[in-house]
Amino acid sequence: MIHHFAIAVKDFDTSHHFYTEVMGFKLVAGVKRMAPGGGWTKHMFYDMGRGKFMAIWDLKGIEGVQVQPDEWRSAISKGLGLPGWINHFAFECSGEEEMQERKQRWLDAGYHVSETDHAFIRSIYTYDPDGNWIEWTYDTRPVNEADRIEAEEILADDTPSTIPDYEGTFTRSTAQKYRAPPRQPAR
Repeated sequence: MIHHFAIAVKDFDTSHHFYTEVMGFKLVAGVKRMAPGGGWTKHMFYDMGRGKFMAIWDLKGIEGVQVQPDEWRSAISKGLGLPGWINHFAFECSGEEEMQERKQRWLDAGYHVSETDHAFIRSIYTYDPDGNWIEWTYDTRPVNEADRIEAEEILADDTPSTIPDYEGTFTRSTAQKYRAPPRQPAR
């Protein structure tokens, strides 16, 4: 069972706004410490619900000490040279009503939304400010023995798929995205 996951972000203030105002997660804890190897960091924790957390690293204190600002990428897929949808974060919602509320919240905040019906879940997707693929999803039915058998068959079959990618809708937002104002240097 996952307790939390943590990601580093390029623009902490914009990402903080995304995860609190757009995703609706509450900031619940923070740690500010010297970093191994020099510099310092902030490790900020957000409540995702059901006692589970995510954390955002603010690495400005190690930039120029351990890493160069222009040399690291924060998107977990694109930073590795993969398409943005490969590695992603899926957050659970209660059902269709909450999913539609989440979708509208994304659209109102300037984020485009893709929707997909999978075999046993329904999902919506957008990119966070760092280019990470973010998903809200809910179960449409329980996973059953037939699903497990199909998974075993897929696992053993290395022939190319002939089934097209999922079809779904894409809704383009017309709202302006939030961008944090530049921070003033510490004195």
